[in-house]
Amino acid sequence: MSENVERCSLCNEELTKFGNRDLKDGVLCRNCVKLASSWLSEEDYRNRTVEEMRKHLKYREENRNRLGDFVKDRCVEGKYSLYIDDGKKEFILSKRKDMKKENPDIIPLDHVCEMSVTEEAYKEGEGVDIFFEAVLEDEELDRIRLRVNEFPGMTKDDEEYPKVCETALAYLDALADKEIFEEVEE
Repeated sequence: MSENVERCSLCNEELTKFGNRDLKDGVLCRNCVKLASSWLSEEDYRNRTVEEMRKHLKYREENRNRLGDFVKDRCVEGKYSLYIDDGKKEFILSKRKDMKKENPDIIPLDHVCEMSVTEEAYKEGEGVDIFFEAVLEDEELDRIRLRVNEFPGMTKDDEEYPKVCETALAYLDALADKEIFEEVEE
């Protein structure tokens, strides 16, 4: 008696219990999910077809190949470090120093449409989190949303709080640098 085994709609590997993502017309295994952008939300997966995810994973491989040419001209250090390549007018947000291993998305600066920093309650009475969000006009990513503080639920009395706020605002300042956008606006 053969067991009915579910398989990944992209690579045909057997699905495991955890880490898979539902797509509009299929399922992505956890190994394919690891290759996708870390900025994709559950909703992003559910709204994409298998063919769109195939295209996305091709984009991610091309992104990995481009990382070697990325020049870190400026940096804002933090839980996620923001690196800007002034020559190519691109940026990345990375949790690791090893860019090849993480493969952070290289995003053109002129794809940033809106940015915000928000303070949100973690749990009722249990602190706050600071979030940075950038809305993008990009074929592969429509937004980046990240928690700037290392651990959830810090209080305003925590030593980390002012530094986290400063980092979040530094992201805004770096990405909104008028000199960077001068050529784009002309």
